[in-house]
Amino acid sequence: MFVAELDCPWSESPFLLQGFTIAANSDLEMLYDCCKFVFIEVSEEEWVEYNPHSQAKKVKRIRFTEKQNMASELSDANRTYQAAKTHIKLLLSSVQLGQTFSTVEIQGVVNECVNKVMLNPNAILWLTRLKNSDDYTAEHSINVSLLAIALGRYLGMDTWELENLGICALLHDVGKMSVADGILNKPGPLSPKEFSEMARHTVYAKKLLMERSDIYPGAVDVAYSHHERLDGRGYPRGIEGSKISMFTRIVTIVDAYDAMTSDRCYRKGISSLDALRIINKHKGTQFDADAAQKFIAMIGLYPPGFLLEMKNGEVGIILSHDKGYQLRPKVIMVLDKNKQPQPEAIINLSQYPNDIDGNEYEAKAVFKSGAFGINVRDYIN
Repeated sequence: MFVAELDCPWSESPFLLQGFTIAANSDLEMLYDCCKFVFIEVSEEEWVEYNPHSQAKKVKRIRFTEKQNMASELSDANRTYQAAKTHIKLLLSSVQLGQTFSTVEIQGVVNECVNKVMLNPNAILWLTRLKNSDDYTAEHSINVSLLAIALGRYLGMDTWELENLGICALLHDVGKMSVADGILNKPGPLSPKEFSEMARHTVYAKKLLMERSDIYPGAVDVAYSHHERLDGRGYPRGIEGSKISMFTRIVTIVDAYDAMTSDRCYRKGISSLDALRIINKHKGTQFDADAAQKFIAMIGLYPPGFLLEMKNGEVGIILSHDKGYQLRPKVIMVLDKNKQPQPEAIINLSQYPNDIDGNEYEAKAVFKSGAFGINVRDYIN
């Protein structure tokens, strides 16, 4: 049983945590000593206020444990993400210096990412929104791997397939370490000569990965072919759809999505919705139509980790959504209608909740972390 609120200030109670699970009779005895009634969580999300002189009254209240559970899952997933980031940065540095790298460690990182995606894809997708432009190449590699694994899971792939797909996605841009920094980080459009050199990262990756006998062979194909198009207008070979593997088709979609939604030195990232519109527009020509449709459905209009402004002016962070309610997510409300901080509260739009004025909450617009002064990263720890 989870105790969420007391009838007295927490600072005047013997409990260290604001909200806890009753684990022993001693917890009950301390509650008896300091409280006349408490608020507890029940499965219907109703809270019962005990009053010995009147009939018990059911009161609708916030379910605090949901945020605690999500925060715990995010913190756990973040440890995996940061470990993966450390490993991929070491790998990329090794490649840039012409040194060898450990495929055993990389496989271990990917396997852990698969485990986390299978456990809670919402928490993992949340982390792919927290981007640092200074670590773009490393974070892009990790994000593409996580998004690819999530899409593979959505498509019904087995665990061993997801592990192989994750390796392919993680190493898809490894050839960029052989491209000059001046081209990679140029704050403006590339000249035809520079673009030609940038496009050669696929060739450099193929050569690098083919020299390793301990890497999943499909990684070579994905690194070499992830800029090919179904209509034959891609590079480096200009091959048509029948010669493009399923893993490559998946990585091509998630690679484009993460690149479009990321801030770069030469442009700001676009919104998730605009990126999905572009993917939808080019499905069947640039992107595999079925995989693109599934990816759009998986990400949805309200992806976890983005900010959601309501029509009444309040702002929250998208947590997740119940199955079948992609258009009505769960949201942590953090700003009031005047864009001022308010006590955090979780609302589930699938239950058609009302705001403080009695009006039904309605979604207005989605924003990236940083809008309204809200840094989503602050809600992980």
